[in-house]
Amino acid sequence: MTRLVAIGEPLAVFTADSTGPVRTGDHFRIGLGGAECNVAVGCRRLGLPSAVIGLIADDPLGNALLRALRADDVDVAGIAVVPGSFTGVMVKEMRTAGQVRVGYARSGSAGSQLAPRHLAGAVLDGATVLHSTGVTASFGQHAQAALVQAASRVRAAGGLVSFDLNYRSRLWPDAGAARDALRLLVAGADLVFLGVAEAEVLLGHADPEQVLAEVAALGPAQVVFRSDGGASALVAGETSSLPGSPAVVVDPVGAGDAFAAGYLSELMRGAPVPARLRTAHALGRWAVTTHGDHDGLPYRHELGAYEQDDVLR
Repeated sequence: MTRLVAIGEPLAVFTADSTGPVRTGDHFRIGLGGAECNVAVGCRRLGLPSAVIGLIADDPLGNALLRALRADDVDVAGIAVVPGSFTGVMVKEMRTAGQVRVGYARSGSAGSQLAPRHLAGAVLDGATVLHSTGVTASFGQHAQAALVQAASRVRAAGGLVSFDLNYRSRLWPDAGAARDALRLLVAGADLVFLGVAEAEVLLGHADPEQVLAEVAALGPAQVVFRSDGGASALVAGETSSLPGSPAVVVDPVGAGDAFAAGYLSELMRGAPVPARLRTAHALGRWAVTTHGDHDGLPYRHELGAYEQDDVLR
């Protein structure tokens, strides 16, 4: 059975109910986040079985995140508990409509302690597609080793390895170290997603045509580049492009994850590249025009309504 397995940290996301700077006495909504979890949920809502491998603490937030993943029918058998630790947190400050400032409390969190010994073998063995991101790689050498080992195992079994650079400067104090680590993971992937910021870090520029060619030269058979002008994919030597379209942004966090989920869901269904890009773009728009990292992502039957422009106008 076609199955996506994502490796990463389930994250508790605290989103302020009001705009402006966070103040004492403010009310917050608690939701599930984490780049890989967002992708797993997005694929599951589009009808593809998905699972998450990661670490949480045995605390109220960790338990809430497990319940949230189960509510979307995501397999959590690969999520282990780290005793005496804490579940990572992201705080979203809604500065103005569509502009968000985020802060993290994840240094030393349960999820940040990922290492090869935490890889759930039975879960990995069922992976048709393995997906991870540069966020997980930012946790250091042990986490990077886990991603490399998981990719090797899935590839050896005939699966596809997907990697989204997902560069966050505050998670990588040393840009040079980030470039070296990300290049290694890109070289071990079959499919790579990146945006303008990631291209600048990896290659020093963001020219779409050159980005596709230069990243492909590192090893991946498929490269997907996102920019304000739309998205382009280089697959089997052929480039497909889809122009961007304007949207009223409510919450931009999670847009790249939604895009990846849309592309991967169509890839696993055997759809051609243009269809993958269309669904990827659709999910990205659903993400930015709704609240939460993935809360507003659609189910498969809702994609038709979007394509008919009945919603999100």
